[in-house]
Amino acid sequence: MRRPHRMPRVLAAAACAALAGCGIRPTGIVRAGGLPSAGAYPATVTVYLVHGDRLRSVTRPGLPGRPNLGLEQLNVPPTTRERAMGLRTEVDTPLEAYAVVDASGPVVGRSLMVVRPADGQPRSMSWSRIAMAQIACTAQAVPGIEGVSLWSAPNRGGAAWAPVTCDRFADLLE
Repeated sequence: MRRPHRMPRVLAAAACAALAGCGIRPTGIVRAGGLPSAGAYPATVTVYLVHGDRLRSVTRPGLPGRPNLGLEQLNVPPTTRERAMGLRTEVDTPLEAYAVVDASGPVVGRSLMVVRPADGQPRSMSWSRIAMAQIACTAQAVPGIEGVSLWSAPNRGGAAWAPVTCDRFADLLE
């Protein structure tokens, strides 16, 4: 039995290696233009805070693609500037919120914001009227949102979603 020669294999490998760089020419430094910069302004979110026994809207910096950020910020202490204006929050529970399209109500296709405690635990929540107003008005400040479904307290059926709108708290708005 005859062993194949290694020489043709070595020559084929050398030819492949030599041809691999064909067509690529060395280039100098290519200028790419100026430094990158953001062309858009940062998004803002509207948050309703408590001033005395009424609500006042304030804007805070937002994040693009995070329209629900205002709701997540309701339990965050007010900024130094907001505190100096006498603003505070009644919402002491971290919230999570997401938008849905209501296909079952009398007005089909209405956009609702579903708001519940961030930990997702099915526990009884007793919101004060002003806290409910903060949540409803902040949620409806998100473009396109027409109502809020707020988790409150489980009933006998196990569900506890209360429909609220900012209009219900018109007497609290400054």
